[in-house]
Amino acid sequence: MKLPKKQGKVVFILFSLSLVVGLVFLIVPFTSKNPDGLEKVSQTMGFLKKDDFKPLLIAPMPGYSMSGIKNKIGSRWYASIIGVFIVFGITVFVGYMLKRKRDKM
Repeated sequence: MKLPKKQGKVVFILFSLSLVVGLVFLIVPFTSKNPDGLEKVSQTMGFLKKDDFKPLLIAPMPGYSMSGIKNKIGSRWYASIIGVFIVFGITVFVGYMLKRKRDKM
């Protein structure tokens, strides 16, 4: 079955997004609860707890989870899926801007 070019792109995008969301649901329960490398070094060296260290921005989803959701895995699932769609949206926007710039040339 041959799809029109535009419809084929839509099917590919939907399939890709559903694949990534499915991977999120499979992988998130196995993620480590331990701090990452940079956070571990900063705890070991002692400069994470200093008073002179203040973050410039407050993280919208600290600890890769969403506040207000009691289930830890569920909150990480939602945060991961939101992250996937944010990255997808930024990618589509940048692609659109590059295509628009190329068309003007």
